[in-house]
Formats: sequence, structure tokens, C-alpha cells
Amino acid sequence: MVLFLSISVALIVLAVLGVRRISRLPSRYERKPRQATPWLALDQGIDPSESNDTNS
Repeated sequence: MVLFLSISVALIVLAVLGVRRISRLPSRYERKPRQATPWLALDQGIDPSESNDTNS
């Protein structure tokens, strides 16, 4: 009986840790990029051709 309870508690702890770990994963993908790419600059209303010196 004690063995069954200890195994059950261990499984519950592992399940809780697994759910906790999975719930943290989406925050990685929601980070903003460090440097705006030309496509993201257009989304923000910035014209990337104005800051490009090769068009002079």
C-alpha cells in the first residue's frame, strides 16, 4: 500500500512539473526580434528604403 502511494505521488509530481514546463514554452516565441527586419519595419510604418544608404 505504501509503495502504491509513493508511486502515485511521484507520478503526480512528474505530471505537475511537465505541465509547468509546457506552459512556459510559448513565452519563447512571443519575444520581439532584437533588430527590425525590413518586413517588420513596414508593419511599423517605417520605410526601410529611407535608411538604406546604397540608394543615393
